Amino acid sequence: MLIKDDYFKNIFNTVREAILILDENMRVQSANRSFFKTFKVDAANTIGSLLYDLGNGQWNIPELRVLLEDILPKNDTVDDYKIEHNFESIGQKTMLLNASKIRDKKNDLPIILLAIEDITERREIENGLEKVRKELEVTKISEDEAREYAESIINTVREPLIALDQDLRVVTASRSFYEVFKVNPKETVGQLIYDLGNKQWNIPKLRELLETILPQKTTFDNYEVEHEFAAIGRRIMLLNARQIQRKLGKERIILLAIEDITERKRLEDLLTESEERYRRIFETASDGIVLLEKREGNIAHVNPAAEKMLGYPKEECIGKNLQDIGVSLDMSDFPTIMQTLNKSGIINYDDVQVKTKSGQYIDTDIYMVDRARLAQCNIRDVTERKKLEEQLLQSQKMESIGTLAGGIAHDFNNILTAIIGYASVTKMKMPEDDPLRHNLEQILASSERAAVLTQSLLAFSRKQISNPEPVNLNEIVKKAEKFLSRVIGEDIELKMILSDNGLTVMADAGQIEQTLMNLTTNARDAMPKGGVLTIQTEPVEFDSEFVKAFGYGEVGKYACIIISDTGIGMDKATKEKIYDPFFTTKEVGKGTGLGLPMVYGIVKQHNGYINCYSELGKGTSFKIYLPLFESMPVSKTVTEGAAVALPTGGTETILVAEDEDSVRRLMKEVLEEDGYRVIEAADGEEAVSKFIENKDRIDLLLLDIIMPKMNGREAYERIKKIKPDIKLLMASGYPADFITQKGIIEEGFNFVAKPMSPTKLLMKVRGVLDK
Repeated sequence: MLIKDDYFKNIFNTVREAILILDENMRVQSANRSFFKTFKVDAANTIGSLLYDLGNGQWNIPELRVLLEDILPKNDTVDDYKIEHNFESIGQKTMLLNASKIRDKKNDLPIILLAIEDITERREIENGLEKVRKELEVTKISEDEAREYAESIINTVREPLIALDQDLRVVTASRSFYEVFKVNPKETVGQLIYDLGNKQWNIPKLRELLETILPQKTTFDNYEVEHEFAAIGRRIMLLNARQIQRKLGKERIILLAIEDITERKRLEDLLTESEERYRRIFETASDGIVLLEKREGNIAHVNPAAEKMLGYPKEECIGKNLQDIGVSLDMSDFPTIMQTLNKSGIINYDDVQVKTKSGQYIDTDIYMVDRARLAQCNIRDVTERKKLEEQLLQSQKMESIGTLAGGIAHDFNNILTAIIGYASVTKMKMPEDDPLRHNLEQILASSERAAVLTQSLLAFSRKQISNPEPVNLNEIVKKAEKFLSRVIGEDIELKMILSDNGLTVMADAGQIEQTLMNLTTNARDAMPKGGVLTIQTEPVEFDSEFVKAFGYGEVGKYACIIISDTGIGMDKATKEKIYDPFFTTKEVGKGTGLGLPMVYGIVKQHNGYINCYSELGKGTSFKIYLPLFESMPVSKTVTEGAAVALPTGGTETILVAEDEDSVRRLMKEVLEEDGYRVIEAADGEEAVSKFIENKDRIDLLLLDIIMPKMNGREAYERIKKIKPDIKLLMASGYPADFITQKGIIEEGFNFVAKPMSPTKLLMKVRGVLDK
């Protein structure tokens, strides 16, 4: 039981009495400074040693063995046990021992508190006074000579001593009395003891000792008095009184020895308080605490938190080791671990897996602390924290890949703008019966599919333009049935089980179709020998019990799409990675690993939830939950294949700023073909310069948002200062919601997204000019 609390330790080492703390085997656990100073014992060879072996066996004292091994076990507390012993190093000593057997509440083990008072000097004084008395009788020396002789003895001791006559007036006092109690010597000798220090010594309990007890007993030891002195504060004193008869004068002399035990009492109170405080901490700690014996590593005690965490009651833990209660720490070389612990005071073990009594595995951090004879293991359950860390890591990974995907989509949209634009212009100029027209249509169809792919990339990165509106989920699924049948092939049966009730959700129909396409493609690849693909819709309601059980969602009504296959299924390790970007189980060249991350991005953007159920050999089922929209959807009827009216041209002058050469040339060609005049600029700075040169004749700014040197927004702000009413059309491969979120443009700005067909560009330009 090492004393580690600094405040407690300071008091422990300030007490003048020698104090030892022993374990039940009489080995020294702690000793204060006074013990080492008084008995000249080597501190390095004391802690952990048998008491009787100290000082090369000098403490193998028969009377001490009797006290500790015979008397104390029967009484628990023994006071004023006197021992005389001749030590080789310090000579003959008379000691007064107080011994108490108490319980160390921290470790729930018995210890012995042994206070040793060296009363050698006091005995010498008493013997000296007795000698004086006898010499007075034998030699008949004068009383003055006897008093002088006695005073010389009194002043050699550390303990405050005071001699009183029969009227309780001070005859003499030791030097230490004046020093300890701050009393003026000139105002002491001859004074009534109760009047000393402006009557500070008028203490009721002192009166009781001197006037009631002592006249009847003549001697009285260990009389405890507590008093508040004005000069030195509160003091607890232990008084030993002796009444001596002066035969020559037939007068009574009272010798009063005063021991200040204030610090000892404070130490005892602090020990009790410290034990109680530790017990409360131990019992109420949120971390599990397991106390191990240092010799074998067996469990000595566990706190309630450890019982709850591990599932083992205390009775099943005591005497076992950590492995027995599911802690996966290698304790085979326990002595070496304890040597390390004794040197460092603490050992940390991170990411330790623990198997509870119920068979559940939890993640923990463990730190082991030195507690003298015991090692304290604090076990902290970090399972939830690790889950949150993994979720954060996944979120950061998805975000970083999303940023990459958004950048790729932006550049790809620029390329597609040129491909679609030039192909569209060529098609418009090509005769209907031209045999190459079919090839051109295939180029445009492929370009449109590539544009859908960029939308998928943006869906994954959650940066796509989303056009949510109230739609009937069943109608979307029915519409997708035709092209999904073509995707899966003839050897896979497609089943549709749609809810009788209309399921209205706020969604982008195109993105929902993309989700169905991706999941169907995955299901087809999971059934290489054929099977059944089932697409089902149904209403679902999340209540608080559902949310608690599954750990996701908010209470409310949802539309559920279930896509199930009878394919090969997935194991747990694969299922945990399905939403990771670029993770795929397909062969090289047969999959990018973006399909499910795109689905995940679309579902999350729709404030929905997705869950996957799969086992090897038992197929896979995806469930997508989208919040139900209570109002009926606005019906929209679009005639497939209807011709789109071309906008009328114009003669206005347009400043086109675009850093991609092919896109800029296409815009110029399309606009000039429709009658407009075009001024070109390759970046933002050139756009400002060209506007200054032609400010009076430019009617519209067509600016790409992301350009080198100066972006479109910055160029517009400068031009606006020159001509505040200038009209503006922004273009970008990034969607409007993304660049609005980034603060590049504001809500209400005229915007056209790439890739764009010539018709779309012309309609947008004409619309802005005609506002």
